[in-house]
Amino acid sequence: MLKREIYSAFEDVVGAENISEDPAILESYTRTTRGVSPRTEAVLLPKETKEVQAIVKLCNRYKIQFKASSTHWGPAGFAPGPNAIKMDLRRMNRILEINEKNMYAVVEPYVIGAQLQAELMKRGLNCSVTGAGANCSALPLAAHEGLGHSCQSMSYGERNLLAVEWVAPDGEIIRFGSLGSTGDWSCGDGPGPSLRGIIRGHVTPLGGLGVFTRAAQKLYHWPGPSIFPIEGVSPHYAPNQIPEGFMIRYISFPSIDARFEALRKIGESEIAFQVMCFAPSMVAANIATNNQEDMEYLERISKSVQGPGLQIIVAGNSPRDFEYKKRALEQIMEETDGKSLELMEDPVIGGGQLWRCIRITGSIRETLRATGVFGGVLGGFDVLSLMLEYIKQVAPLKADLMKRGLVLDDGAIPFGQPVEHGHYGHSEMLIRFDPKFKGTPEALGQLAGEATNIAFNGKYGVLNSINGDERHDKFGPLASNYHLWLRGIKKSFDPGGASLADSHITVKE
Repeated sequence: MLKREIYSAFEDVVGAENISEDPAILESYTRTTRGVSPRTEAVLLPKETKEVQAIVKLCNRYKIQFKASSTHWGPAGFAPGPNAIKMDLRRMNRILEINEKNMYAVVEPYVIGAQLQAELMKRGLNCSVTGAGANCSALPLAAHEGLGHSCQSMSYGERNLLAVEWVAPDGEIIRFGSLGSTGDWSCGDGPGPSLRGIIRGHVTPLGGLGVFTRAAQKLYHWPGPSIFPIEGVSPHYAPNQIPEGFMIRYISFPSIDARFEALRKIGESEIAFQVMCFAPSMVAANIATNNQEDMEYLERISKSVQGPGLQIIVAGNSPRDFEYKKRALEQIMEETDGKSLELMEDPVIGGGQLWRCIRITGSIRETLRATGVFGGVLGGFDVLSLMLEYIKQVAPLKADLMKRGLVLDDGAIPFGQPVEHGHYGHSEMLIRFDPKFKGTPEALGQLAGEATNIAFNGKYGVLNSINGDERHDKFGPLASNYHLWLRGIKKSFDPGGASLADSHITVKE
């Protein structure tokens, strides 16, 4: 429990109704689907940047650690005690600006992807939404990576980040990019050395380097309707028709090499709005509305495909553009022996899948619906061929657990996706399981260690899941000793370690 003097100081900043140390309230902040964290000392709900700054300065004065989070869709949002407080940024929920001419949007941390995207589509614009779901923060610094379904045509968080307002770990407000010189949000760099590489690389600091209170992100043209014509009641809802100029297909190939050649050609021709190398299990989970349907669709799809596949959404900017893209895809399929899944050609099923993948509402079906938890392996972010090769090496580990009956037998075909038409790539292996099943948690822990060793020994780059001192110190020497630079940045901006860095890197020697 905080000393009364300290609690009163925090209370003076946010008001009595926006701070709590009630055990029941604190307990509610200790749980996610992946486990339980120790309680924090108190939870504070600031409403603006000045309040965040005041809280951070008090933490430095009283030698208390802090961590801020927005939608907290993952364990990195925990602020485990003792001697730590959590900032819940849910009151900072405003879209501050949508600049249609210069194509950027400025948001606070608790604006979610669905909220921003809905407003943008009314204006003929769109944004890249994190693949975790449209229920997550739209702030391009709030996600772990910010990768999403539309990365093929709209990139992801690090690449879309423009100007930022940042409360540094010592309480200084830093506005960089064009914001710091002209008050404009349109550019994230210059003049001079850029601070964007200080606050994030491919992944964010996960709460370990101050608080990002406002940020701008790049927007893109949206050729679709301002509002999707949805019918039905959850979970049985879908568009009543596929919008004009849109098409969705699931295409399977006779081999991994054939699929990669198709990915290369699709990227080279720039015909895809989205490309996701979904396994049949992921397609089935997305389409199904319950677990029983999920298994039925999985059996049906598995019998219909000829091998590894990909899901593609094509969006035409005009009737001629749409026709060209369709013909190009047909030619690519012919050259790589691609086969379209008839099920996805059904306008009701395909239309629902198209809507879920554009509005990013299907991920929870793939991950949490089965048992309320999920696991797996996160690859890194590098050349697409390298990332696909890495996850192929990991697949036998999952196959072994399926054979032993420790995880759901939904196939060991891994997931991958190209970014920016194949300029980059990412890969994952999704695993669904029952955490109460004897031996499963231990087996998954062993699998994670083996997958990490495959990446380390095979020089497949730094995995997205690498965080914390031990793992950064392991991988750093393989990648230009980045861990020394990362720790140096942490020491420079947070010498006292006020910003809780359990999911980032600490100032230890």
